[in-house]
Amino acid sequence: GPRASSAPRSADRLRRWSSVAVMAAAVVLLALPWGVREYNIQLANLFLIGALFALSFNVLFGYTGLLSFGQATFFGVGAYALALLMKKAGLSFALAFVLSVPITALFAGVIGFFCSRATEFFFSVLTLAFGQLLFVVASKWYTLTAGDDGIQSIFPPPALGSATRYYYFSLAVVALCTAALWWIARSPFGYTLQSIRDNPQRSEAIGINLRLYRWMAFVVSGVFAGVAGALFTTFNWAVAPTELDWTKSAEPVVMTLIGGPHLFGGPIVGAAIFTFFQFYLGKHTLFWALSMGVVILFVVRFMPGGVGGYIFQRVQAAREASGKHAAQR
Repeated sequence: GPRASSAPRSADRLRRWSSVAVMAAAVVLLALPWGVREYNIQLANLFLIGALFALSFNVLFGYTGLLSFGQATFFGVGAYALALLMKKAGLSFALAFVLSVPITALFAGVIGFFCSRATEFFFSVLTLAFGQLLFVVASKWYTLTAGDDGIQSIFPPPALGSATRYYYFSLAVVALCTAALWWIARSPFGYTLQSIRDNPQRSEAIGINLRLYRWMAFVVSGVFAGVAGALFTTFNWAVAPTELDWTKSAEPVVMTLIGGPHLFGGPIVGAAIFTFFQFYLGKHTLFWALSMGVVILFVVRFMPGGVGGYIFQRVQAAREASGKHAAQR
């Protein structure tokens, strides 16, 4: 009947609009450096790094149903791996960047081995504990990490020396990682994670190894957080123990809650809002964090699916209403 056929048409329209939104965002991001000052290019770069960081966190939170308070652990491991390989081992930026990925994966695999055995509250506490452990190591191991001073003067190669060129490099890396995460989310592995999130008992009953899949999700999440950390190191020209601290782990949590954890692009929307509040409001008031707290309270109260989820629902409802109107005519 007409009602049955309207559902596929509505889904097709939604996909088309999603494609248009993605293409529009791509055009804006590609053209952005040509119309703004260098300060704004740097902010756009921070937004890209934050968006990848939040997307990596959402592999655990939005797709697997695990709340990590230690996501900065892998952001920091990726950042320190790149810095140490360049400064201590004398490797080129390209080689150090590539090698930081398996190093982060190794750390995520070992830490995930223990964390994946815990669930809910205990999982969150364990991730926080491991994160703070590495934070203390980085703060005190002066011969390796230079302690609280951090590792300084980690410059990108001359080919990426300007703000615009490094921005385009970050944009390319983040776009590739986002595409990979999108593919993972739409793969059988991604759907299995969602099944575990929605009904772990039923998933286990049909033969899914919950511990194995949670561990794999932990490693995937850690790897992409490490890439974000590696990007940040040469953007910031330095790395310090603060990149491992629990306060850093709060950033992707806030971004994801604001943007929406159940929509793939939600954390990206949240990263944009977070970056705006942190830097533009931060220029005018010392209480930008208070403003962010008000925004979080508003979103949690009135937009449980986050800002991105709210926009998605409005667009979907409008499309369905127009489809019904057209069918009635």
